Amino acid sequence: MQYYERKPFHYTSETGKVVGLVVAPTEQAFAKIGIPVKWQLVPANRILDTLKRDESPLCSPGWYKNPERMEYAQFSEPIYRDKPLVGLGNADFPVKQGITAKELFARPETRLLIKQNFSQGAYMDKIIAGMPTAQVQAVPVDVTNLVQMIHARRADLIVTTQEEVEIYVEQAALKLKDFRVLVFPDVPAVEKRYILCSKSVPASLMAKLNKAIGTKPL
Repeated sequence: MQYYERKPFHYTSETGKVVGLVVAPTEQAFAKIGIPVKWQLVPANRILDTLKRDESPLCSPGWYKNPERMEYAQFSEPIYRDKPLVGLGNADFPVKQGITAKELFARPETRLLIKQNFSQGAYMDKIIAGMPTAQVQAVPVDVTNLVQMIHARRADLIVTTQEEVEIYVEQAALKLKDFRVLVFPDVPAVEKRYILCSKSVPASLMAKLNKAIGTKPL
C-alpha cells in the first residue's frame, strides 16, 4: 500500500505510524478481508506512474476519481467525503468574498497555481479546464511550495480542501493572516476519496474490498 505525505488524509505521525482520515477506513476494510496492510512512502507522481505501468498488484488510498485515472486503474467504493474546496489566495487578492468559482476563474486576470497531475475533483477540474492555459501554472512540487509561491506573488491563488488550509500554511512557515480563504458558494461537498488500485489487482479481490467498505452514505 503506497502513500505520500498529505496531512490530514495520510501521513507519518511522530511515532512513525501511518495515520490520517483515509488510513483508518483503508486498514479496516483490508482487515475485514484478511489482508494486512504494509505501508510504503512514495512521492505522489511516482505512485501514479507505478499504477500506470501495472507491473504488480498495488493500491493507494485517498485519491479522487477522474476519467484519466479510470483508464489505467481501479477504484474502490468511496472511503471519505471531503468538505467543499476553497481558494487560498494572497491577503490582498482583490475579489469579493462570496464570489463563485465559476465567476473567479472566468476573470481574465485570475492567475491559478496547481500541482501537476493532481485532480481538484470533477466540478473544479471542469472549470479549470475552461481557463486559458496562460492563466494556469501547473508545477511538479508539493502544495507547501505552492503556498510559498502564492505568498511570493507568483500567482493569485491555489485550490485546496478546507481540511488542509491551516496545515499547508503552517508547513510553509507562514501565517494564515497573510492569506485569504475564499469559500465558493457554488462548490458542493460532493468530492469523495477512494482507494486506487492497479489493474492487476484481481476483480474478485476488489469485489471483496468493496463489500468490506460498504455503500452507506458518507
